[in-house]
Order: sequence, then C-alpha cells, then structure tokens
Amino acid sequence: MSTSNGNFYQRWSVWIMAILVFLLPLVVVGAVKAKGNNRNDVKGWLPLEYPETQVYRRFRQSFQGEEFILASWEGCTMADPRLDLLARKLLPPPEEASRIDRPLYFKTAQTGPRAVAQMTAEPLNLEPETAIDRLTGALVGPPPEGVEAGSPGDDPSQRQTCLVLTLSDLARANLHGAIDLLKQVATEECGIPADDLHLGGPPVDNVAIDQAGQTSVTILFGLSLVVGFFVSWWSLKSKLLVGLVLASGVYSMFASLAVVWYCGYPVDAILLTMPSLVYVATTSGAIHLANYYRDQLAETGIQEGAAGRAVHHALLPLSLATGTTAVGLATLAVSELVPIRMFGIFSAIGVVVSFLILVTLMPAALELFPPKLRVGRLADGSADAADGAWRPAEESRWWQVGEWITRNHALVTTACLLVMAGVGYGMSRVESSVQLMRLFSPRARIREDYRWLERKLGPLVPMEVLVRIDNQDCGLTFLERMELVGEIQREIGRLDEVGSSLSTVTFGRDLEPGSGGLGGAAGRVFGLSEKTRRSVLNKRLLAHRADFLGGDYLRETVRDDGHAEELWRISARVSAIQEVDYALFKRDLQATIDPILARLTAEGVKGIAVDYTGLVPLVYKAQHSLLDGLIVGFVTDFAIIVVVMVVLCRAASAGLVLLLPAAFPAVCVFGAMGWGNALLKSLDAGTLLIDIGTVMAPSVALGVTVDDVVHFMLWFRRGIAEGLNRREAVMLAYKGCARAMYQSWGVIGIGLSVFSLSPFGPTQRFGHMMLAMLTIALVGNLLLLPALLSGPLGAVFAWSVERIERAKARRQGRRQLHTDPGSDQLPVPHVLPGPAERVVHA
Repeated sequence: MSTSNGNFYQRWSVWIMAILVFLLPLVVVGAVKAKGNNRNDVKGWLPLEYPETQVYRRFRQSFQGEEFILASWEGCTMADPRLDLLARKLLPPPEEASRIDRPLYFKTAQTGPRAVAQMTAEPLNLEPETAIDRLTGALVGPPPEGVEAGSPGDDPSQRQTCLVLTLSDLARANLHGAIDLLKQVATEECGIPADDLHLGGPPVDNVAIDQAGQTSVTILFGLSLVVGFFVSWWSLKSKLLVGLVLASGVYSMFASLAVVWYCGYPVDAILLTMPSLVYVATTSGAIHLANYYRDQLAETGIQEGAAGRAVHHALLPLSLATGTTAVGLATLAVSELVPIRMFGIFSAIGVVVSFLILVTLMPAALELFPPKLRVGRLADGSADAADGAWRPAEESRWWQVGEWITRNHALVTTACLLVMAGVGYGMSRVESSVQLMRLFSPRARIREDYRWLERKLGPLVPMEVLVRIDNQDCGLTFLERMELVGEIQREIGRLDEVGSSLSTVTFGRDLEPGSGGLGGAAGRVFGLSEKTRRSVLNKRLLAHRADFLGGDYLRETVRDDGHAEELWRISARVSAIQEVDYALFKRDLQATIDPILARLTAEGVKGIAVDYTGLVPLVYKAQHSLLDGLIVGFVTDFAIIVVVMVVLCRAASAGLVLLLPAAFPAVCVFGAMGWGNALLKSLDAGTLLIDIGTVMAPSVALGVTVDDVVHFMLWFRRGIAEGLNRREAVMLAYKGCARAMYQSWGVIGIGLSVFSLSPFGPTQRFGHMMLAMLTIALVGNLLLLPALLSGPLGAVFAWSVERIERAKARRQGRRQLHTDPGSDQLPVPHVLPGPAERVVHA
C-alpha cells in the first residue's frame, strides 16, 4: 500500500473526505425520510402462501368491521348526549356530509343507544332489556359491581357504552390522521377531556407501535451517543479519536437507513433495530482501528502515514468480521417472514456499507487532521507512560489478568464451561410471549386505555369464527342456519377466554321456542303445528335476508368452483391485557365446535366448514414465526461464521475456539432468564418471557462478539506464526485486543443500555439484553477465549498454524531454488509485521 509518494490515504485523503461530505446530505435526507416512513401492519408480515394469510384475505374481502376503533370516556353512558354528537360529527348524515370540510375517515359509526334503537324497532321489535343483554360486553358495559342485570338497581341509561367506528379506505391509508381527527373532534367540539378519552382497536395498536417506536428510538439513540462520547473519552483520551469513532458509527447508521429509503421499502418495528446493529458493528471496528493507530504511533513515533499502516494491520480482521457477519445476516433472506427477510437483506447491506465508511472516513480524517497525542518514547523504544498519555498494554490490569489466565488456563476453562452448562440448562425453562400489549411499557397510555375499556366494557381483541355454508350442498333452511350459528355462539360464550361475541343472531329475532316475535306463541294461539310455525318463521327470516346481508355478520360469495356460499361471521372478543395462549384458545374453540359439526355430518348435513381467522391467530402465527425465524437466523449466522473461520484458518480447531466464546453470552443470558422464570413462577411473582425485543439482541450482539474473537484469534495466529509459544501468543493477543474489547463494551454496551429507559417494550428489553450480553461476552472473550488458546485446544490450533507456516516456507524455498539454483539453504520463514518482538516475556 506504500509508495514513494506515501500510502493510499496520504495521497487520496482529500478526495475521500470530499466524496463523503458530498454524499452526506443525500444520506441524511434518506435516513430522515426512511424514519418518517415507519409503518407496522402485522397482517403484512406473513407470506401469501400461508393458509392463515389466505383465510384472512378472504375474510377481509367480505368483512371490514374487524378493523374498528372503539372510543369511550368517563361518563359515556347510554344517556350521554355527547356520544351521538361525536358520532354525527365524525360520520355526518349524507345530507350534511357535503357541508363538512374534513376527510371522511370512517365508514360506519355505531353506538350502544343506536344499536338498541335499531333492535327494538321494526322488524325485530325486541324488548329493550333483551337488546341490552345481547350487547353487554360488546357495545354496552355490565351493570355496576354488586348489581344483577335486570334488577331494580340496574338502570340501563347509566350503563357504560362506547362509539365503534369502522374505517374507510382513506383512513386505512392514513391511520395517524384518522385517530388524530377523532381526538381533535372529541376534545374540541364535543367537550370530552383528553385525559378521560380512551381508545382501543387494531388501528390504535398499529399507530401506538409507530409512535412509541419512533419516539423512543430518536430520543434514546441521542442519549446513547452522549453516553458513548463520555465512555469513549475515558477510553481513548482524545477528542478527535472519540469524535471519529462516533462519527463513523452515526454516518454508517444514517447510510443504512438511507439505503432502505432509496430502495423504496418502508421501515417497520423489526427493521428499526437495523441501524443499532450497524452502529454497534461500526463503533466496534472503529475502536479497534483507533487502537491500531495509537499502537503505530507508540511503536514508530511517526505520525505521517500512521493511519495507512493502522488500516494495513486491521484490514484482515475487520474484513473477516464484516464478511462473516454480512453473510450470516444475508442468510435471513430465505425466511418466509417479510420483516425477517428484509431485516437480513438491509442489515447485510448496512454492515458492508459501514465497513466501507470505516476504512475511508476515519483514516482519511486522521491523515488530514492528525490528533495531538501524548505518546513519547523512552530510551528502550517503549512508549512513555506519563500521566494522561497512552499507556502500554503491559502496564494495564488486564495484562496481569491475562498472565494469570495463561498460567491457570485449565482452572479458568473448567470454571467457565461448568457455569455455561449449569446456567445454560435453564434455557429449557424459557417461555415466549406474543401478547401485543407487551410491546408497550406497563405504564404506557395504550395499556391504561385497554385496562379501563376492558374493565368498563369487556375484552376487545377479535377472534373471528367464520361458518361457511355451501348453498348447493347444504340442505339447511335459513332458520336452521341461524340456529346453528346461535348454537355455536352460545358454546363459544362458555369459554373462559371469551368475554362476549357478536353475530347475525345478536341482531336478529329471538330464535328461542315460545318467543313472541317469530310466530311461536302466536302460532300456538292459532293452533299451528311446530312444523308450520317453523316454516312461517323461516319465510319471515328470508324476507329480511337482504337486511342481514347488509349488516356486517353475513355475506354471500361465489367460490372458485362456481358454488354460491354463505359466510356467517361470529366475532368473539378476548382480552388484550391478559396472557392468553392463542394456540390453546384456538384448540378450545375447535374442541367446542367440532362436535356440533360431527353431529350434523352424522345427520347427513353436508357443505358446512369453519375457519378461524382475524388478528388473533394472525398475530399469533406472525409473532411465533418471527421468534422462531430470529432464533434460526441467529443459529445459521453463527454456523456460517464458524465455517468461514475454519476455512480461512484451515483448521477445524479454529471453529471450535470461536464457537465456545461466541455462544457463551447467549447461553448464559437465556439460561439465566429460564432459571429466573422458574423462580418467579414458584413464588407466584410473574414470569420472565422472551419476545421480539429479547430475541433481536443476540443477533446484534453477535457482531461485536465475533469481531472481538476474530481480532483475538488473528493476533494469536500471528504470534504463533512469528515463533512465539502459546502463552506468549496469547499475551500478544491481549496486547493487541484487550484494551479495544473493554472500550467497545463501554461505548456500545453502556451506550445502548439507555434504550432500557424506552416506553416501547421491545426497545426497552433490547437495551437490557444488549448490556447483559455484551458484559458476559466481554468476560468470555477476556477469560474463556485466552484460557482455551492456552490449553489443549489452542495447542491443536497452534499446530495447524505452524504446519501452514512450514508449508509456506517450503513453497518459498522451492521458488527461491528455482530462481537461484546455486543456493543450498532454505530461507528463514517470513515474519509477519507487528509488535510481537515487543511482547514482555514472562
């Protein structure tokens, strides 16, 4: 890389900085736009080939009421005039709509009083008590605590109720605008205090995820930079070096986001962690590069060209760390889940871009603006250790720790492996959670809203049961079909998880025998037979079939085979704030409904099938697949890194040496979580559950861990190649890496730990996990790794390195003999450049 005119950076540093400055506005604009294009829609996470996705798409093509916003407030009773006022302002009657100068975000607006009025009018003519009873738990709240429904103390006009809005196409394209308009009209035009207004429903969840994710990432990343600055200053003691380390990380982070924007892909909650990964990887590499730079100054005392020489020494380990991490992340592109696939692709691109920025920005800036470092030289050639100056590694406490480890490597290795095995066994006790509310902190406004709404009204999360009836194959009458739906609805209502349910039967005439509205009692007065009464009732229902089809619980469609099919929707509501195992709940539903279908089959009834869909099974499938995909991706990434190290070092022992320290933090942290979960459950004190934020951390932390391990192993390999014994090679690696390792931990681990202050659940747990994993990774890299290299495993690795060096020497000797036949001696093996000769021998 050196020439008579200086090395690459001495000649091209001005051009490099000019290009980076020129690209900076494009990078910043792209990053800002990418962050503003944050959209989270769980429905789009699953690929179209999944059966759950296909069923849900068919459901959405027929029904839209599943996407609802529910609004209520303190004092929102059946007699509250503000309720109808808010409904009319948000969805005015057709004759008033033309005079309203604001977007019409809502398709329908239903309230408790409106629903009761519709059910007590023609043609249903239900009693008000019956109507309120059917709507309890959905649109109308239960009676006050201690008061029985229908008793003298139960005043229906004082029951809690709500406004339920379904979205128009305009609102689905602008959820934030729809919810902001709802809040504005409620507070400014209807006199509802903002603190008393409570909102719920899937669109509210999506908007809350967007807002929490954006706000927390923006504020907390800035705070992490401040923490990182002070930790870097304590470590590097140079304003310029600290600034360049942080500038490299931030520039790379912005560049990775800009790539997403210019590729036209929206940022989701999973992809929001990608900039953190890039920042972590770049900062770790920049700290290593800063240490290489200072070592060059300490060894040569020449500042001119020091940046180029530092890059020359750091290029191989940095390239290996970048390449293995990028390849591992790129393997996530084979995932079926869209967020994981895009996370893998853009993270791999971001890591490669960060490497290019790291090896251009930092050395070019060091050549143009060399820092004034207090590094003198003593008579023996060693660095001056004056106060505040850059002290040699031999004077650090870690050097003494390293010497002790090399002397007691068997004890250290045994202790670390026993801890790893004992704590790691707790991984069998780890449990995962896919509860949507865990995305938010316990005190988040949306969780408070859901707790209030479920206490006042009932559970809110919809689980859709779709009864499909083939009109050609099924011989049931319309009355019998309604009776079937009513029976399924009653059985579903007996499940503990179900708070309420709605269907066509809820908004239809009473089907019970003896009811006055369907000709039962009236039929008996006129002496009609049961068969005749049912025939009359069926005809009256058929007369109003169009009204039922106009509602939101019955549709008629044509299948691909040309058969007409009726879709009868039963919308069951389950809790959003309780830990519901949706897989078990779905099995309970099937166990409840299957006997009914089996009985009909035994009676010769055909053409009936049941689908289970809605956000509940979709979120369950998506998040469980997400957790599984991230775990598989982490393992795959890990395996590829091990294989690459084995191939490059041409020694299987290299893979095993890398495997144990790199797996050490993940095994210990997740094992400790499993033991902690078991302890908390035994004390009835809650649970420690794994969710998205928890599983994201190992993939991000792996980049730093592998970076440190690769640097350490390559320094060890260099020492063996230069003729040092294993213990001396380990100390050489300590000299080259230990300082950078704990500095990386300080800047990255402590810096990212501020994310634990986030109100957004995944970000909060990501901060906790990053600090825990990087701390344990530091212990593994500075204790377990040198102990392994000092022991039998290191002996095998060293033997492989020596064998390769001897082969290289023989090839070099043959080439020399070929060019100089008179020579009868083999050359001395080539000694790699580096500070090995300055190792203090024990």
